[in-house]
Amino acid sequence: MLLNIHTHQAEKQADEQIIYNYIIPEVEEELASFTENINANDWLSIGIHPWFISENNQKTQLEKLRQLAYNQTVKFIGECGLDRLKGSPLPLQEEIFIKQIRIAEEVKKPIIIHCVKCFNELLSIKKIVRPKVPMIVHGFNNNQQIAQTLLERGFYLSLGAAILNLDSNAAQILKKMPLEKLFLETDDSAISILEIYERASFLLNIPQNILVDTIFSNYLEISSQSIKITQ
Repeated sequence: MLLNIHTHQAEKQADEQIIYNYIIPEVEEELASFTENINANDWLSIGIHPWFISENNQKTQLEKLRQLAYNQTVKFIGECGLDRLKGSPLPLQEEIFIKQIRIAEEVKKPIIIHCVKCFNELLSIKKIVRPKVPMIVHGFNNNQQIAQTLLERGFYLSLGAAILNLDSNAAQILKKMPLEKLFLETDDSAISILEIYERASFLLNIPQNILVDTIFSNYLEISSQSIKITQ
């Protein structure tokens, strides 16, 4: 089974398990009907994206997230995080991100992280908050030094369509990172997850079926880590 850890595309291949991302809306009217299209058979991630934090409705957004976070279809909290280039003021992003980490800890579910030019802040928050749930930085395409620091601090990395470019940071990092810290995703790309697995298999020089099994085992591992927090 091809695990697609983070996608905004609802359609999937027959042999693909997607974790479809729902973004908590900003507008109060949209918040009221937000859960109407959620299917009990879906695997979901739900979070407040840093681009869509409402200064007026943030309390309602957090209440909606906490309510949905207990749903069994929700496998991850997020995407949530920090973005220096877009969204609400960074101090507010940090506040809402920390509150989402608290919710993830409350429901014992891993976190999908959006981080743009805020890795120092991300590392600082992890050091201060000290979450026990696993944290995955999605769509990673930064340099080797940042990747190494994140991996050393216990983060997982999810790589996407960037690895199709052999000169990208993501493609270079893939060759060097430990496979037990790896996930693959399509995010908002129209490229199929199969193409991404095929390229990753080529870059790693391992059979595709081994890569598929390894990444699904990584998912099972982070899920079990979260469960063990309650024990």
